[in-house]
Amino acid sequence: METINSIGIDKKTAPILDVLDQLIKAQEKGDLKTFSSCFAQDENTVNIGTDLDEIWYNWGSFYDWMQSAIHNRSDYSITSKDTRIQLSKSEDVAWYSQLLDTCLETKGEPFSIEGFRHTGVLEKRNGQWLIVQSHISIPFNAKSINE
Repeated sequence: METINSIGIDKKTAPILDVLDQLIKAQEKGDLKTFSSCFAQDENTVNIGTDLDEIWYNWGSFYDWMQSAIHNRSDYSITSKDTRIQLSKSEDVAWYSQLLDTCLETKGEPFSIEGFRHTGVLEKRNGQWLIVQSHISIPFNAKSINE
């Protein structure tokens, strides 16, 4: 996992960047426990993936999907770039955007996509930053080494 060119990171936003970095490291390792600890685990958590049917309006349904998705990865790496974090005036809500480059193995072949867009919102609950909404999208002109 590599983080490149984080923007707007200071003493107040550094803990939020730590959550985002933990999330990526957990995905790379297939660590569902750490991955889950980055999210608010309630009925209001929203996660949107890249496919039309990948939208989950509560933690339970997203977790059920992630159980198989995160364990079925091999040789997976993610680089985050241009991470931007903003805090609300009350400093208990934050929103972020970042670009992700991924490299993984699928069907025995290396596969890489550059420029995933990852955005979301975190809330500070009981002193801990938790993701309450996230969205991953692939730009129309994303680059793949398999093209």
